Amino acid sequence: MKEIGYSELEALFTAALASLESRKAFINSLNVFPVPDGDTGTNMSLTLRTALEEVQKSQPKSMKEFVSSLSAGSLIGARGNSGVILSQIIRGMATAADSKSALTTTDFTQMLAKATDVAYKAVVTPVEGTILTVVRRMAESAAGLHQEDYTEYLAEVIRTGRQAVKETTAQLPALAEAHVVDAGAEGLVTLLEGMLMSLRGESVTSGRLTLEDESEEHVGPQDLTYRYDTVILVASDTLPEAEVRSKLTERGDSLVMASAGGLTKIHVHTNEPYDIIQYLMKFAPIREGRIEDMQYQANEYAGARPTAVNTPSQPRATTEGCAGDNIDRAYVVVSPGPGFDEIFRKLGAQIIVGGGDTMNPPTEAFLDPIKTCNARSFMIFPNNRNIIMAAQQAAGLIDKNVQVLNARHPVQAIAALVQLASCGPDDDCMAVANQAIDATDFFAVTRATKNATVAGLLVHEGDYMLLVDDKLVALGQSVEEALGHLHESLLAWDDKSLVSVYRGAEFSETSFDALVATLTEQFSDLEIQSYYGGQAFYDAVGSVE
Repeated sequence: MKEIGYSELEALFTAALASLESRKAFINSLNVFPVPDGDTGTNMSLTLRTALEEVQKSQPKSMKEFVSSLSAGSLIGARGNSGVILSQIIRGMATAADSKSALTTTDFTQMLAKATDVAYKAVVTPVEGTILTVVRRMAESAAGLHQEDYTEYLAEVIRTGRQAVKETTAQLPALAEAHVVDAGAEGLVTLLEGMLMSLRGESVTSGRLTLEDESEEHVGPQDLTYRYDTVILVASDTLPEAEVRSKLTERGDSLVMASAGGLTKIHVHTNEPYDIIQYLMKFAPIREGRIEDMQYQANEYAGARPTAVNTPSQPRATTEGCAGDNIDRAYVVVSPGPGFDEIFRKLGAQIIVGGGDTMNPPTEAFLDPIKTCNARSFMIFPNNRNIIMAAQQAAGLIDKNVQVLNARHPVQAIAALVQLASCGPDDDCMAVANQAIDATDFFAVTRATKNATVAGLLVHEGDYMLLVDDKLVALGQSVEEALGHLHESLLAWDDKSLVSVYRGAEFSETSFDALVATLTEQFSDLEIQSYYGGQAFYDAVGSVE
């Protein structure tokens, strides 16, 4: 094949998605940091899936219409840093292709060159040894090729890409320490390999399982025997089914298990979701998780859309504070749980987007509520380093005054909102917010999802990890033991006066009260405040101000 039209290009991208889905679990496993996270393979596949869904909606009749729909869909559906960069790669390819009726290999080379240019410009500080390096290396290789046949041409481009992926290990210290390649780079080459398989006439099937296949359950005002609707994707399709079924039926009901494509999806109603997750992690890593508090739904949101810990295809967003037409400044905050939702509402947040670790919301999760809110200006608090780029992309796609702050944790947004409450019309409110964010250190305790070596510390799957400002500080065999090392972290303690701590969804009130008592004794010269956060996977998070 020497030329491809828009329908053939759609088939290639469809095969690319299937290839990503088939290797999603492996790509996720390459992530260096052993914490529950919005993993690279998941974010990239969801981004491309949204792009192709947009194509299906638009029913394009030309190359220009196809690449326009593909690019628009990838931009609004981008999740996490890897998804945003992939959307920029697609955007660059679309820009180079939209004036063509059919594409030769020379045209595809131009698409890769433009993709490289756009992707590098989208990242404030480009880092080599990542997906950026690999797209550039493939573009440079393509420029020196003279094959007119697409199969031969793409095989050569991929050969260069594979070598570039292999070399990422030596380019970044964190990858070298973990002995892995860059996950985003692996995802990009996997995408092109799917295209090549399609060109060769080989079958590309994803065999994927997704959380969103699970139908939503609606609960009425009642007392539930089992409170948490829990759906987990385990990175194995060879779990001992009889043993797992027996164990989980002791802890809940409504159990459903299904396996395919290297994954097992488990649905169960339980009062002990965290214990179930820990049990399942004995067999294989957890790839995705969704926990819904059905009793909370029944009591607080009867008749409203369920609040989920992780709903990748349907981001939760509320705009309760946007009813008026005379709002000068609206605050958009990403919240990881119902407790944080309530705190943000009390502090005046108009738009609350559900998200955080394991559930990076897409660009459209910010676009849609901002479009419906009549405020004169907007401040977005992404509250997660892997969500900042999606928020920035949203700000660039909408014709409104939208500013994105560098808040990397919900507690930083809380500190900023407290200060913004007294920010007057003549004050520089962005400066006020940024000062509060910069002055707020944050910490978290979670369990390691896999064995790893991080910053010289040997981490075993199941260890409790204390993270301070996203850096691993200490390990322990319990939440209390890990958090007990907080005073050892390199913070400017002389400047601090307040420690706030927020209880996770699976951490019991009794254990949390004991933890707060320990902190009060340990930091006798500081004020200790405690709250319910309701965040998943992180038993305790907090701030030091």
